Amino acid sequence: MVKPTDDANKRALHHAVFCRTLKFGKHVQSWLRQAEIETRKRKKQSMSNEKVLTRKIAERFLRDDASVELCEFTTIEDSAAENLSVHAGDLDLSGLTSLSDAAEEILSKHEGGLKLSGLTSLSDMAAKSLSRHDGDLDLSGLTRLTNTAVKCLGRHKGWLQLSGLTSLSDSVAKNLSKHEGNLTLDGLTSLSGVTAEYLSNHEGILSLNGLTSLSGVAARCLGRHTGWLQLNGLTSLSDTAVESLRKHKRDLSLNGLRSLSGKAAEILSKHEGRLQLSGLTILTSAAAKSLGKHEGDLGLDGLTSLSDAAAKSLRKHEGYTWLSGLKNLSEQIADWFLEMNQFELSQFTSLSDAAAKSLSKNGGRLWLDGLESLSDSAAQCLSKHKGKQISLDGLTSLSDAAAESLSRHEGSLYLNGLTSLSNAAAESLSMHDGDLYLYGLTSMSDAVAKSLSKHKGRLFLCSLTSMSDVARMDLSKHKNCRYSDGPVRLTDECDEEMDGEDEDYGLRRCPPCP
Repeated sequence: MVKPTDDANKRALHHAVFCRTLKFGKHVQSWLRQAEIETRKRKKQSMSNEKVLTRKIAERFLRDDASVELCEFTTIEDSAAENLSVHAGDLDLSGLTSLSDAAEEILSKHEGGLKLSGLTSLSDMAAKSLSRHDGDLDLSGLTRLTNTAVKCLGRHKGWLQLSGLTSLSDSVAKNLSKHEGNLTLDGLTSLSGVTAEYLSNHEGILSLNGLTSLSGVAARCLGRHTGWLQLNGLTSLSDTAVESLRKHKRDLSLNGLRSLSGKAAEILSKHEGRLQLSGLTILTSAAAKSLGKHEGDLGLDGLTSLSDAAAKSLRKHEGYTWLSGLKNLSEQIADWFLEMNQFELSQFTSLSDAAAKSLSKNGGRLWLDGLESLSDSAAQCLSKHKGKQISLDGLTSLSDAAAESLSRHEGSLYLNGLTSLSNAAAESLSMHDGDLYLYGLTSMSDAVAKSLSKHKGRLFLCSLTSMSDVARMDLSKHKNCRYSDGPVRLTDECDEEMDGEDEDYGLRRCPPCP
């Protein structure tokens, strides 16, 4: 057997290495081809998910802004941006994930609100362009900004929303403080003393609703802020922080607070400006007594109930008080609302007899559409109301006694929630002299129709779609009855008997529901 030489061994080794390399190269080529295929698939998928806002779509929007949802588009053509820039109103382009330099420059000429919250990055050049925009600017998708970009945006004159920023460097805070419009930074969850010091120099509305806690230093700094300060994310505050914030001279929103101690209420009573505490669901008599001394407007929309003692204290408050969350209308609250010339009382779901008596002394229109029930004695009190209108559209039923009482009311009577009437109730309401609205009735008996035909004011039965010919004939004798556009039809025999009386009398089509 012949032994292989060294040269033969080298050739064999080189051949083996070559084969392995060739095999590896084929694997690499195969992997690259597969990667290219996947890249093409992803690109194709991305393009299929992409919705382009074209010039034609923009023109359709300009003709009818309700026909196009701009926020659904992810990219925009420059020509479309050119068209939209002349729109006299807000533009919601929150779906856009990128903008060309040309589109940014074009949209900066738009006058009105501009929502671009889908953008996650912004070049310095883009910031410079958008800083010239005249109107509110929403860039809440941005998570960071360069100092140059912030300096540019600081020259923007409208409301600037940057709620995507979760932290601020001192230099960014300093530049933002120079912004001359309102500023929203709701993404911040904490605030250093230095940052708070810079932001306190901002002169417009400052929204920091993302803050969940506030240090004493930060509170002292923000207390020197001269614009509307919104801190609605705070659920609690130390008395020290409250003392600092009460020195704030303008509107102060603390709608995140769920409770208020007597001491905190006493401190806040010295605040000069509108005070919003609509997160409170309970207010003690002591806290109410303190807040009654507050001299600015007071927001307490979170309260669903209020004791008479608390109401008595708050009535001494010299500014306007918002209490849209209250549901039970007591005598004390009724008197208070009338003092404030607040006659829209549809927020209340229940009415005490004493409150009804107080309301009856009022000479204005009354809206009580939130009431779910009405006692006979309360109805008797309301019948003495001397105003032009009582609206009770929330009632779905009415007792005969209540109907008899309300029939004596001299103004318009709205009972559009009733879906049926007893014969006795109809007979009583027929004696009512003012306009009577019964939009909820879709059908009625002959006896009810006969009673209502005697009603002397205007009668609105605009949902009535079913009644007998006898009922129809009776209602036709009413001099001013409005009926439905629905399928109310007479038989031929009845039509001949009436012989056109439908036109001679007052039966007319209804106007739109009030």
